[in-house]
Amino acid sequence: MKSFATIHVAGDRYECSRGLVNGAAIYNLVKLDPQRHHLQFEIKDDRDIPFAATDAIIIDGDERFSIADGPCPEGAGPALRQPIAIVINGEPIKGDALLRHVKLTFDEIAPLASDFQAGDGLFVELTDLPDAQLTPGIRLLLQPRDRLYTSPCGNVGFEPRLEADLQALRQQYGEVRCIDDGARTLVIVPAVALPKHWNRSNTDVLIHVPQGYPIAAMDMFWVPPGLTLADGRTPQNADLQETYGGQVWQRFSWHYPQPQRWDPATSGVMSHMRFVRTRLAQAN
Repeated sequence: MKSFATIHVAGDRYECSRGLVNGAAIYNLVKLDPQRHHLQFEIKDDRDIPFAATDAIIIDGDERFSIADGPCPEGAGPALRQPIAIVINGEPIKGDALLRHVKLTFDEIAPLASDFQAGDGLFVELTDLPDAQLTPGIRLLLQPRDRLYTSPCGNVGFEPRLEADLQALRQQYGEVRCIDDGARTLVIVPAVALPKHWNRSNTDVLIHVPQGYPIAAMDMFWVPPGLTLADGRTPQNADLQETYGGQVWQRFSWHYPQPQRWDPATSGVMSHMRFVRTRLAQAN
């Protein structure tokens, strides 16, 4: 997992953290005073977009910026000549939802997901990095390759479709293992990347697929024992150990806030893994 990527600013190369990065971090990296100069994000064959120290961006490598005089203009910046599409919940946005402005807030991005509901979180993802939550108030400069998802923030407290869903899971997470356990299928997802607030950089994740899936809802998840917060604290509602498939697992009692939030038409192992990662993004 590469934690840093190369960006280009006014013709110079810099090593920048990957993932969701605040504009202030890039201003500090290139030693730019936001009261005297501002960054312009370069988009090939289109208008450059003013990028403020208070904005954010998903850095994955080779982003390019120029430097302009004066403080950054307020607002979403100029409209693009050609609209862009991003991916939300695995689906590219289309039609009237195509973006002509690319600096958007949580309140502007989340409704682009057809199944978004009040109280859901909004997250950005890279395949080999921990997810990051986009909190209200942050304006994100979007790029066509960006992938986001919405997920209900839970509380601590086989049908033919399964094979297709597991194949999609393997495409994202690699060698997923399945164990027939009678009334359920045990699915083990390997080496899921963790944020720095955990005592490991990654962990295997066990999820249970019940009989009657996807009509029957999934719930909770499990990890190998010993996963704690970086300061040694036991995570909330994760102090029980149970045995499945001949192995001991540490249970995270992480439940959907309302039973009806599981929709058999749209919910499945992929959305449940997003739900799992919602919990792992939280430092408690």
